[in-house]
Amino acid sequence: MPMDNTVLFNGGYRVLNGYVPFSDYWLVTGPLLDYINAFFFKLLGVSWSTFIIHSSIFNSLIAIASYFFFKKMDLSSLFSLIYALLLSFLFYPVVGTPFVDHHSTFFLILAFFCLMLAVKTNNENYYLFIPTILSLSFLSKQTPAAYGIIIIPFIILFISFFKRKERKEIIKKTLIGTIYGLSFILIFFFITKIKFNFFFDQYIVFASSIGEDRLTNYSFNFFNELVKYKFISYFLLVLVFILIKLKLNKKLNLNTLIIIVTCIVLSIILIFHQILSLNQNFIFFLIPFLSGVIHSYYKKVLNKKYFLIITFLICILGVGKYHLRFNEERKFNELENIDISKAVDAKILNEKLAGLKWITYIKPVIPHEELNNLLEVMNIYSQDKAKKLLITEYQIIAPILNIYDNSPNQWHHPSVSFPLRGNKHFKMYKDYFIAHIKKNKIDFIYETREDNKTITRLILNPSCINQNRVGKMLIKIELMKNCEDLQ
Repeated sequence: MPMDNTVLFNGGYRVLNGYVPFSDYWLVTGPLLDYINAFFFKLLGVSWSTFIIHSSIFNSLIAIASYFFFKKMDLSSLFSLIYALLLSFLFYPVVGTPFVDHHSTFFLILAFFCLMLAVKTNNENYYLFIPTILSLSFLSKQTPAAYGIIIIPFIILFISFFKRKERKEIIKKTLIGTIYGLSFILIFFFITKIKFNFFFDQYIVFASSIGEDRLTNYSFNFFNELVKYKFISYFLLVLVFILIKLKLNKKLNLNTLIIIVTCIVLSIILIFHQILSLNQNFIFFLIPFLSGVIHSYYKKVLNKKYFLIITFLICILGVGKYHLRFNEERKFNELENIDISKAVDAKILNEKLAGLKWITYIKPVIPHEELNNLLEVMNIYSQDKAKKLLITEYQIIAPILNIYDNSPNQWHHPSVSFPLRGNKHFKMYKDYFIAHIKKNKIDFIYETREDNKTITRLILNPSCINQNRVGKMLIKIELMKNCEDLQ
């Protein structure tokens, strides 16, 4: 997907060249990934391979963390490895490139791991890390991090209420951890020079309004969601069964109750986030996670191995199904029903894209034509020496050309990444857009579109623009500086 798979590539390139999120470009997702990408680009060079190394490393980290989590849950080394690998098959590979939802979820899972291990091992030091990890999650994307930030303190209060002997130490370590977390955020803002007022307006005020609209308009159907996430639902029901069975057998202790309920809460948070995000599904890694937790408790409920065998086979079936659908057929990238064997070498565009086989949902039958159109776009744009900015789905253009595109936005999803007319935040965004034009003394706006429905028309009045097609996939817009908007 040209926008979703390349936007953070450009984000890392921007930060690498000294531009600041929120101040230099409007942003509604987490700034942390731009800085992490910039770090990898600084270390290994600006290339597609470096970009993929970033997501691959985080996928490896979640596998390692999961392995040690399952080991602490008393699983054998072999089964801990199996479940960790199965989880990693369905975590980052489904999208491939660095992605805000995945990073936010990565840190959220680590926070829940710490919470459960604090209970399992009776080691209160785990509470020290939770707030900082949640801060990293929130700086990756607001949700699902915000759900964890709201719910985890209640779980900690519940734990401290019933664990009277450890209560003082739990609260103490949590408060110290909170100070660490807040200090980290302040240091992050200080080092990056991100202006808090811009951060608040874009990342909190406008972004939260998107969630409010989605929540208001969403029609929940329990049965449909149950079927949609049938494998996850099965494992959640098994966990509930284990709780009930342990209670009936009078074997349910406080630690087991907290850990199982916390697993269920984490799953519900991610399902809720998935429903509201209106994005491709990416939470099927919960299947091996929940299966591993069930495996660690099954002996306390049933001594017969058939229960474990059936559950494990269902886990393998679920992971296999979604591996084929998302990793092989690339469903997340809208390529599930497209013949990906027609993909062409992206080095046609530039050596920085070596290793990438190019095919998109836009021109799935003739991907070489799409690349030729992009070559034309880059040629026209680079030859124009006027003060200009570029609005495009293809955010690899600026890094390839080694230029700054002056784009006012990180993402170009109308109504989602920026408000439109009729939205209560539109004036705030329009003022930002116009200030950006004036600050950079922009005379022309280029947009990569095959139709004539430009984004600029959604923001500026018609009297401010003179729009002409200059390529098969490129429109040049002259800004009429004497119009009322630009005065």
